[in-house]
Amino acid sequence: MGTSYGQLCLKERIEIYRLHSDAKSLRFIAKALARDVSTISRELKRNSKNSHQWSGGYDP
Repeated sequence: MGTSYGQLCLKERIEIYRLHSDAKSLRFIAKALARDVSTISRELKRNSKNSHQWSGGYDP
């Protein structure tokens, strides 16, 4: 009866990177990947790194 959640695969993470770098909204990305908006939001927060070379970019 419990809900099963699958992890994002590398292909999905690369698509998030591509769409996010094209300044697409979280809702647009979520709809394109058939994922919940909160999943995309958490993924971007969890894997975005600030550095001198990589300012706030998402790292798939």
